[in-house]
Amino acid sequence: MKISLSSNTAVIFRLSAMGDVALITGVLSYWNSLYHTKFIVITRAEWAELFENHPAIAGIEALSKENLDKKEYAKTCRKLAEKYADFPLLDLHASTRSRLLAHQWKTSVYRYNKMPVLRRLFLWTKGRIGKERLLEKNVCQRYAALLCGESIPRALLKPQIFLDEDEIGDAKKQLAALFPDSEKKIIAIHPFATHAAKTLPLQRWQKLSAELSEKYYILFIGKGELPENMYGKSLVNKTTLRRLCAVLSQCDLLITGDSGPMHLANAVNTPLLALFGPTTKEWGFFPVGENVRILQKAVPCRPCSLHGSKKCPQNESCLEKIQTEEILAAINKILG
Repeated sequence: MKISLSSNTAVIFRLSAMGDVALITGVLSYWNSLYHTKFIVITRAEWAELFENHPAIAGIEALSKENLDKKEYAKTCRKLAEKYADFPLLDLHASTRSRLLAHQWKTSVYRYNKMPVLRRLFLWTKGRIGKERLLEKNVCQRYAALLCGESIPRALLKPQIFLDEDEIGDAKKQLAALFPDSEKKIIAIHPFATHAAKTLPLQRWQKLSAELSEKYYILFIGKGELPENMYGKSLVNKTTLRRLCAVLSQCDLLITGDSGPMHLANAVNTPLLALFGPTTKEWGFFPVGENVRILQKAVPCRPCSLHGSKKCPQNESCLEKIQTEEILAAINKILG
């Protein structure tokens, strides 16, 4: 059911994770184009940069770890409810914390349909229940349905990070210093994930980088522990969130598992090769776009968990079944 906002400003609540927060950006752009509404975003401090320069943003409430501490959170909720007493709250998290804030809120509260029961039924029954309904809308469409009602084309809700000329210029200079030969294309690799099952083992990334380095420049990005035997340059643990977005915007391709940087690359229109293992399309997080390619293997035990946190009991996980030769073929197809 479509909601009619009486205010030209609304408050958005979404704390984490980074990829989920990034997915909001395109939805806010779409809502702003339809209703001319501006938004105040409440999120974790570490993700606040994603909303800088966004034309639909009227303000950002960046919550620190102290603000979110169990002893302090009730006070945080009261302050936010008082500060934004005139505006409706759009809950795009549907979590315990968002419900505690909603309890304190002075005006209307609207919550997106996270479909928790159906997602768990789909998981527990190994896809026998709920598949068709879960595939009707991805996460961005579920967010957008809170105000729009009908199903919006996925391409119109693609995430958007708004970089300025200085940020892009600095990224170009940084990459030029790392890779002086402008004739070679740059492939960024993000070999990390929140859960180990959502990325290839590091020895597979080492083999892949060795193969690719004969033809392309290789740049490792993200946060984690990168072994020294990788082929290419590294900006691992060396970029801010916005600098990472700017660097990705100047790369010719990102290869990654199901991760936050996957959505950042999509948000700055960088061609993307995403490798999916324990998490599947039904969860709603597959990136969309003409320059997006997905590699995955159809095995009967997928998905094995909601977020890919479960350790695979097999000798070779579903993600590891994707062969290096398949990845190389997909890269060559994307890059021509």
